[in-house]
Amino acid sequence: MGEKPSPVRLDQVSLEEQDRIPTGYQELDRVLGSGIVSGSLVLVGGDPGIGKSTLLLQVCRNLAAAGRRVLYISGEESLKQIKMRANRIGPVTGELKFLCETSLEHIERAIDAENPQIAVIDSIQTMYREETAILMQIAKSRGIAIFVVGHVTKEGVVAGPRVLEHMVDTVLYFEGDRNASYRILRSVKNRFGSTNEIGVFEMQEQGLAE
Repeated sequence: MGEKPSPVRLDQVSLEEQDRIPTGYQELDRVLGSGIVSGSLVLVGGDPGIGKSTLLLQVCRNLAAAGRRVLYISGEESLKQIKMRANRIGPVTGELKFLCETSLEHIERAIDAENPQIAVIDSIQTMYREETAILMQIAKSRGIAIFVVGHVTKEGVVAGPRVLEHMVDTVLYFEGDRNASYRILRSVKNRFGSTNEIGVFEMQEQGLAE
């Protein structure tokens, strides 16, 4: 478990702590509101196979190459499967580590042990209010930006109770026709930016391109 935070005065808070972290993709940065905010919890939704995991893996690669500590946690793919997918998008360098895990308790321990600046949690066990609250607490107390991947139901909402969308800081939807190459990323909720922006990507052989 991480150390419990102590109360501080506002004059003790450095605005640099809220500086945006660029993702390496201007299209994504614009949708997020000029980049990633430390301590934020972002829900990324979209149909299965639309490219959510690929996009976030590429973002992790960009962040690690820029010197950031990144942890990518998958509850669906093995490390060998992740490596095969990573080989398609190009070499991975820097402090990008991978973990296959579905237990939120074990995920929290791994985050404390590795102390990443950004964590991606892809396809963990079904998230409800309690699990979302735990992830929010981890993000806020440790100053870690956490991205959680969720699938979208036929009704067009992220799988799980709709209350999850109200609890997180930002909700992004990744949309498109799996049989076509173009993908649209849009924000339907953003505590740190506008919801009027969209990002456009193209699915290519090596992954997604702006």
